[in-house]
Amino acid sequence: MKYIFWDIDGTLLLTGGAGIASLTKVIKEHYFLKDFKFQKSLAGRTDSEIIKEAVLQIKGRFHAADTANLLIRYHQELPKQLKLFPGSLLYNVQPTLEFLHNPQSGYTNCLLTGNTKLGAKLKLAHYGIDQYFDFDHSAFGELSEKRTELAKILWQRFYIQNPQIDAHEFIFIGDTPNDVLCAQAIGAKSIVILNGSSYDRSAFTELKPETIIDHLPENPQDFQGLLDRL
Repeated sequence: MKYIFWDIDGTLLLTGGAGIASLTKVIKEHYFLKDFKFQKSLAGRTDSEIIKEAVLQIKGRFHAADTANLLIRYHQELPKQLKLFPGSLLYNVQPTLEFLHNPQSGYTNCLLTGNTKLGAKLKLAHYGIDQYFDFDHSAFGELSEKRTELAKILWQRFYIQNPQIDAHEFIFIGDTPNDVLCAQAIGAKSIVILNGSSYDRSAFTELKPETIIDHLPENPQDFQGLLDRL
C-alpha cells in the first residue's frame, strides 16, 4: 500500500476566497477592527502560522489562547462563507479520488494540509469529497506552525506503527513549493499540479519535484500510471 498526501486549497479545490474571508471576518470582529489585511500570501502555509502572524501584527505579542479563540470562531464562520463564495473542485478531482479510493488501486488517499482538521473536513464535505480520505493517517495545520514539521510528525506516526515503512511509499501532491519541501523533508516523492496554483513552473525549478503537471489527467488510470512510475 502506498499513501498519497493531498494538499487541499489550490490542489483539490478553490473556495473562491471563502477561507480568507472567514479568517479576516473573525479577526476583525474579535479585535474590533474596521479593516484588516494579511501581510503575506496564505498559500502553502498552516492556519496556526497565519493566525499567529496576524495576532503579532495586531497586538505585537502572541499567546496560544489567541489561536484557540480565533479558530473556534473561524470554524463557526467557514461554513457560512463557503455557501457565499463561488468555489469549485479542480479539474477531474472527484473521479480521480473515487478511483484511487478503491482498495484495488493500491493507494490510500490521505491529507497533508495547512488547514486544521475541522477546517479541512468542512471544506471537503462542502464539495462532497470528504468520504475519500483517511483522516486518521493525515496531518493538519494545528499540529505545527511549520508545514515541513507536519511531514515529520506524519512520518514519526507511521514509523511507530511500522518501523519497516519506507518513505518511497509516500507521495505528496500539492500546488506550492512548501508541498515539495514537505516531501523532501522525509525523503518522499512529490507531484505538483498547476491548474489551481498561484505559482508557475519557474517557482519549482530549484526544488525539482518528481513531476509537474498542468492538471489531473482525464482518465484516472493515467494518473495511477504516473503514481506507479514514481
